[in-house]
Amino acid sequence: MKNLSLFQKLVLPLMVMLFLILALLGVGFYHISAQEIRHQTEAETQEIVKQSSYFLEFYLKKVKETSTSLVGHSQVKDYSQAPTLEKEASLRELFATMIDADKDLVSAVLVTKSGQVIATDSSISMKTSSDMMAESWYQEAIDTNGSPVLIPAQQGGRSQENQWLISVTQEVRDKSGKNLGVLRLDLSYDTLANYLDHLKLGEDGFAFILNEQKEFVYHPQHTVYLSSQEMREQEPFIQEENGYVAGNTYVYQNDIPGTTWRLIGVASLEALGQLQTKLMKTFLGLSFLALLLTASGLWIILRQWARPLKDFQQTILKVGTGQVHLRAKEEGAPELVQLASNFNQMLNQMEQLMLTIKEEEQEVRRYELRALASQINPHFLYNTLDTIVWMAELQKGPKVVELTKSLAHYFRLALNRGHEQIRLQDEIDHVRQYLFIQQERYGKKLTYEIRENPDSADFLLPKLVLQPLVENAIYHGIKQIQGTGIIKINVRSLAGNLVISVSDNGPGFAEVKEEEIRLKLGGVGLTNVDQRLKLQFGDDYHMEIQSPPDGWTTVSLCFKMD
Repeated sequence: MKNLSLFQKLVLPLMVMLFLILALLGVGFYHISAQEIRHQTEAETQEIVKQSSYFLEFYLKKVKETSTSLVGHSQVKDYSQAPTLEKEASLRELFATMIDADKDLVSAVLVTKSGQVIATDSSISMKTSSDMMAESWYQEAIDTNGSPVLIPAQQGGRSQENQWLISVTQEVRDKSGKNLGVLRLDLSYDTLANYLDHLKLGEDGFAFILNEQKEFVYHPQHTVYLSSQEMREQEPFIQEENGYVAGNTYVYQNDIPGTTWRLIGVASLEALGQLQTKLMKTFLGLSFLALLLTASGLWIILRQWARPLKDFQQTILKVGTGQVHLRAKEEGAPELVQLASNFNQMLNQMEQLMLTIKEEEQEVRRYELRALASQINPHFLYNTLDTIVWMAELQKGPKVVELTKSLAHYFRLALNRGHEQIRLQDEIDHVRQYLFIQQERYGKKLTYEIRENPDSADFLLPKLVLQPLVENAIYHGIKQIQGTGIIKINVRSLAGNLVISVSDNGPGFAEVKEEEIRLKLGGVGLTNVDQRLKLQFGDDYHMEIQSPPDGWTTVSLCFKMD
């Protein structure tokens, strides 16, 4: 007993006790008179029919669940709404898989509202959709508002020749409840025959199924379906709900739960003497059934006991996949409650630790941005002051004043009141002051154009990211040509992106890699800008460089706006 599981330790003693009790009852009933055997036979017949009804309920429930699953399947709905050859092939493969997996499933038929027919039975596929829509099973499926409909006995098509079938039909609907078509599943009688034909209803006993229209759903003698005379011979069994026919045949009827079908058991009592000798075997069979039901009940109870533990396991697995916001339910046995509480405390501590690490990483990122911003080349200030001194020596007072004001405005925008982030409009104004000062240095050799986009004026980005691009355009583009140099700054929205481009009419470069162009264009400045923007925007930003030989060189900063 030491190596037995908890389930086995609970179930085995109860099963042995139940088996002993049933065995004693069987020995006692073994000596009961023929009259008591008759009553017992009636009770057994009723029990068998009831148990068979439950079996059929579960069997038909499985069939309905299969139908409902297929009706709700995305492939069925997608094809019904918009049929294509590709979807048809995929749907046929789905039907074939279902038929291979279910030994009772013989064929599947889908008739769409738009007129398509898909069937695993070739003889059904040859029928037109209009003919099939006119059949009763199609209309019944629509009339039941999406519920499965069971169809009684019918003979199969050419591919199921001489094979009797039952069918389940169900309407296919879209999300709004509108009709898309009807699905029909044809099932063989194998499972029903294997079960009902082997019921212990006497040597000549049998069982059959009727629907509410008194039509045969199943009968072990298939000729009954086609012969009116044989149908009439079954009328006495149909009329008698619980009693005897011809003195030695007991009839018991029971509705199959969840359906409009009725199971009728016909027990032959001609061998009452044999029943007495078989009584013990019957009780042994009932004992086995009772043991099975008891084991099933215990399994259900134990599963309820283990539910908190299973929930705790699922929570651990989900947390392992990244759903760190989940917490275990503190329920069940005291030990499990304590374990769940400790686990939740550990998750809270981990979450707090992760928040602390995230804050530290953001602070490091801010330091990196400041460090990169501090690398801006200060030579521009020296050159501008030299220009102002030169103008003062030439006694160009108004120009000195104008240039000094522009320089002051330039540095006021560059300081940005100590903020690292700056509006795009102010950043462009900062570059405008820079270009004005440079134009005073270079004279007619330098001209510039700026096109802004009012819709993106308030877009925030790190300060001093455009000046290095303009500075590269001057020193690596404009200074390399003989004529007038042109610098163009353009801000535009393109395919959900904000694009800021700086172009110059310099000489361009031959076909080389972008990394080499970056070096030739002043790699430190461009790399500085690229790193700062990637630190802030991540994958929502990238830099593009176009520099065809003898053409305009363009550096573009692209930001995702959606």
